[in-house]
Amino acid sequence: MPQREFEITIAPNGNVELHIKGYKGKSCLDVVRLFEQIVGKVESQRETSEFYEPEEDVRFRIDQRQ
Repeated sequence: MPQREFEITIAPNGNVELHIKGYKGKSCLDVVRLFEQIVGKVESQRETSEFYEPEEDVRFRIDQRQ
């Protein structure tokens, strides 16, 4: 299983930057949608070379704890 990384930077003005690594093809867009639910709408997006590689099957499991 490939290693996945999320680098999250929160600027003093509250802007959030998310760098996603380890996802091939457009599967990273599923991760973006997940983070949008948490932190809000994406204002800009820039794809890396991994975005243009062949797709892979990615599954998410989200546990909500109270």
